[in-house]
Amino acid sequence: MWIFFYLAALAAVAAAQNDCYYGACYPPIQDLLLGRGHQLHASSTCGLTGSEVFCSPLGLSKMKCCPCDSRNPSSHLAHTVQNVLSTAGLDRWWQTKKDVNPVTLQLDLLNPFQLDTLILTFKVPRPNALVVERTLDNGKSWKPVIYMASDCHSAFPGVAMTTPRSLDQTYCKTMPPNPTYPYQDSTIVFKPLDLYSSISISNGEKIQGKSGLSGLRVRLTELGAVARVPGRTPSRFYALKEMSVMGSCLCHGHANNCLPDTSTNQLPRTLVSAQCECQHNTAGMNCERCAELYNDLPWRPAEDGNTHTCKRCECNNHAQRCRFDQAVYEASGQRSGGVCEGCLHHTTGPKCDRCAPGYQPNRRSRMDRPDACIRCFCNAAGSEDEGQCDDITESCRCKANVEGPSCNRCKMGYYGLSESKALGCSKCSCSSEGSVSSTCDPVSGQCPCRPNFQGQACDLSSNGYWNPESRGSEPCRCDPANSHGNTCDQRTGQCQCRKGFGGRTCTECPDNTYGNLLTGCRQCRCDAEGAVSEGCDKSTGACQCRPGITGTRCDSCSRGYCDSFPYCEACPSCFTDLDVQIKNISLILENLSNRIPTQAGGLLPSSMLPRVRAMEASLNQITNTLSLPPPSARQLKDALTQFIRIRERLGEADKAVPPQIQDPKLDSKLDELQDFLNKLNLRYNITNTASENFDNTGALTSIKNAYDQSTDATKKVIASKKTVDQSTAVRKNATDLQDEVQTPNTIDLEKINQQLNKPNLTPTAKQVCGSVRLSPCTPANCDGELCPPEGGPPCGSRARCVGALPLGTRAVGEALEVQDRLQQLNDSIDQATAQIKETQDTAKTLQKSMDTLANKTRQTSKELEADLNQTRDFVKELKIFLSDPTSDPTLISTICEEVLNAKEPDNLPGLKQKLQKIRDLLAELPKNTAVLDQTVPQLDTALRLLQEAKDARDGALSLQADADGLLDNLKTKEASLSVPEDKVLKSLELLNNINNNLDLVKNNMSAAEGSLSNLTDLTDGITTQLNGLKTLVSAGVQMAQNATEEADKAKNEADAAAKGPSASGGAAGEATSCRGEQQK
Repeated sequence: MWIFFYLAALAAVAAAQNDCYYGACYPPIQDLLLGRGHQLHASSTCGLTGSEVFCSPLGLSKMKCCPCDSRNPSSHLAHTVQNVLSTAGLDRWWQTKKDVNPVTLQLDLLNPFQLDTLILTFKVPRPNALVVERTLDNGKSWKPVIYMASDCHSAFPGVAMTTPRSLDQTYCKTMPPNPTYPYQDSTIVFKPLDLYSSISISNGEKIQGKSGLSGLRVRLTELGAVARVPGRTPSRFYALKEMSVMGSCLCHGHANNCLPDTSTNQLPRTLVSAQCECQHNTAGMNCERCAELYNDLPWRPAEDGNTHTCKRCECNNHAQRCRFDQAVYEASGQRSGGVCEGCLHHTTGPKCDRCAPGYQPNRRSRMDRPDACIRCFCNAAGSEDEGQCDDITESCRCKANVEGPSCNRCKMGYYGLSESKALGCSKCSCSSEGSVSSTCDPVSGQCPCRPNFQGQACDLSSNGYWNPESRGSEPCRCDPANSHGNTCDQRTGQCQCRKGFGGRTCTECPDNTYGNLLTGCRQCRCDAEGAVSEGCDKSTGACQCRPGITGTRCDSCSRGYCDSFPYCEACPSCFTDLDVQIKNISLILENLSNRIPTQAGGLLPSSMLPRVRAMEASLNQITNTLSLPPPSARQLKDALTQFIRIRERLGEADKAVPPQIQDPKLDSKLDELQDFLNKLNLRYNITNTASENFDNTGALTSIKNAYDQSTDATKKVIASKKTVDQSTAVRKNATDLQDEVQTPNTIDLEKINQQLNKPNLTPTAKQVCGSVRLSPCTPANCDGELCPPEGGPPCGSRARCVGALPLGTRAVGEALEVQDRLQQLNDSIDQATAQIKETQDTAKTLQKSMDTLANKTRQTSKELEADLNQTRDFVKELKIFLSDPTSDPTLISTICEEVLNAKEPDNLPGLKQKLQKIRDLLAELPKNTAVLDQTVPQLDTALRLLQEAKDARDGALSLQADADGLLDNLKTKEASLSVPEDKVLKSLELLNNINNNLDLVKNNMSAAEGSLSNLTDLTDGITTQLNGLKTLVSAGVQMAQNATEEADKAKNEADAAAKGPSASGGAAGEATSCRGEQQK
């Protein structure tokens, strides 16, 4: 019978495929509301809190009043919203409270569906206005689908009343007039697709744009009119007799059937489920995407005449999934956009069309076969393209500095094969002076060094030598008594001298001293801030000054350097220009002075005097305005003095100089001097103008006052110069005496002062105890607390800790937590190990029991088969015995009685059932064996996970050996503990699954063994009866043989004596009668 169902299913599938073959296909339309009554809600229902009475006209002059009590939904007086379902029964409806308006009916579908038709059957006067709305986001937002009203203009002003011309438009549909008697049933039918039938777009776009929904809402906005009758006023309310939401699952034209809901083991409650039975290589609940391996083209809804079937990605049979890439699709001219993912069989590439790194194409296969790529034996570090072989030559392509069949060694003169190096190996950097050759060790890069050289590149001198740039190096020659050894600086050759010695070989006076070791070393008299580090000349004691400093003791700034010693910085460029001009003026004045005659009657023209006086006035003006450094001021003062002398001498010689004896070069010299003065005066005027324009009286006053104070101080200093000189002499004598007598004490005191003032403990306290102190703390001055008081709040695990003590305290706490977690992890690992061992033993025992059961089953089967064969043979033998006319009638009668008295087993159906059960168990044995076979790799997986957990645990434990960055290591350890814990949990879960499978196998084996035992008990009775019959038949056969022999003997005698026929006939008659009974 099953084959007919199979053929029917194939036929149904073929019909479905043909239905969707040529274009879009859609599932059958059914009521979406059936099975979803609990998802239908109303904003108003009568009688939920107590009974209410509603009156409505009965005929033209009477009223009918009925109660509504929905507290018991099953009562015939209840009018809950679930009564609108088509399965609610006759005379059932939903009713609102009186005079409530508006009222909302809402159906939550929770998944996308397609609405085909909405049917509303009202029991009382139809509403004058309503709105049908839909949602696509499960009620987060609602959009109107259609407005309906008896008078659209008054009910929905502003809403269009013409048929929409695009999907984004809606309109109000005018409902037909109410019937003559409004209390008869009236029906409203709404089909969304009919509203847009005139729009020339595909049916799929219409369904997607207006028919798809995940929820439906009907808003009743205006009560229908009721007729007035004499007496009591009729009640106004909404009453809906039946509601049908006809539709199907939303499949975008890619399915013609909705699959039943299989999320539970119960029968489906809904008539229409949300899951589509997707066609066209689509997938998803609504066929909203392409299947995993069918993303070569972009997904599109199916259309009439075009299925838009998803195209399979070309992955050469090496991938199970792919994704759509828009950029790839556009680059291919919109022909193919699939990118394969998870390429198998050692392939890679967007189409799995290349061999992965470390593999090469198999020339004996094809790219679409599993053996398309075979392993390359190229060294990944030394070969190009990450170890791939050449597709044509199938040989390794070595990097530039690598050689060998598998690119596994550096070329001569190169070393350090590494994957990170673009050329594979680095070139040997052997020093030409210190190395024997330019080649080095191919692994370490060590060059062969000459004597007295060392280092990887032989570019360093050996101990006791220096200057490796010179061929052979030079001996250090350190004085053995004055140095700490025969080791010196590699570049300078400076030996490590003992205290009191200096020079390269420690045979001279130390720095800041001069003389020689034989006559004694004397202290240099140089200013420490102005002299070079060596202090003074070793022979003469002359101070060697730093650049920009001068003086015998290197204690003053050189010419061209401003500010005060020791901060001697180069003067600005303006000083340089002015200084050059002053020098030039001085030279001109000197030349001019030399040309003026010193005797009466000299040859100087009187016309020069005004020019000289004008120059003198300019110089005086500039001098009074500019503040120059002392050397420049002295030069300018000297120049003015020369001007004065020239002017006096010109005045004395003016009358005696004949006008015809004038030196023509004198005018040119004065012209040059005048040019210099003009330029200088120009710069002065610019500076003076800028000063006058700068209106800052207060600042100028402050500057003037400061200048006056400075002038007064200068005068006082000049006045006290003699006293200062005397004080300097006295201080020098005292200093010399102090140097001679108390030098050691002074040094000690300075060291003590430095020790008391210099060590600022605040940074150290911050690093040690997490101090928040900002002011310095020295042994000489430390007010307040240096470290936080004891008992303060500890540093939390998430807080930022500063200081070794808080960090250490937190580290101890976290270490204890990590230790506890490690202990728990160890316990879990031990537990998992024990469970794995126990599971392995159980699996081995079950395997042995399974083998034993299989052997026992096969043996029982053989025994049953042998018993059946023996029984068949016995039945044949019994037939022959009963059919033999020579058999003993008495024995035949006995056997017949035994056969007639033989009974079937007491429980023959039970025996057949057990036999069938044994057959089923035998059929299950391969499955149990497969379970046991799966147990081995699962146990291996559990062991591997457990070993990985142990390795991760050991890695976490190894972090304890590193004292640097302790907190970071603890955090790393805490993070690393999550890995082994997860692996242990996975291992335990796997063990639970294995144990469940093993328990199932145990139960199957127990049932099989019990069935075999029961079968043995059932067959024992049959075997006993068969054995008794066999004994009787064997005796009968023997007796028949004896009787035959006696009969032959009697016949011979009868023939001789003419006797015996009557006896034979009687025996034959008895035998025939028994056979008759047997046949009966």
